[in-house]
Amino acid sequence: MRLIPRVEYKNALGLGDKFIGLGKELFGEVTDNRRFIEAGEAQQAKGTEKLKALRAQSKADAHEAKARTHEAKQRTAERAKA
Repeated sequence: MRLIPRVEYKNALGLGDKFIGLGKELFGEVTDNRRFIEAGEAQQAKGTEKLKALRAQSKADAHEAKARTHEAKQRTAERAKA
């Protein structure tokens, strides 16, 4: 049984992508450089998607753990009948 949920490294980097993307966007705004603004926005969007994947993965892991609990209860009930 796993106590710590499985986290894919690439998805955990989503917060970093959002942070770096914001820095690029701010730099672009200060220097009036449209290329940096667009790159920053794109990197922030990538970070958002990674964080969404991380949340979905955590939710799936929770459902899997709940299913294992129900399976264990079912096996216990079946053994009690026998």
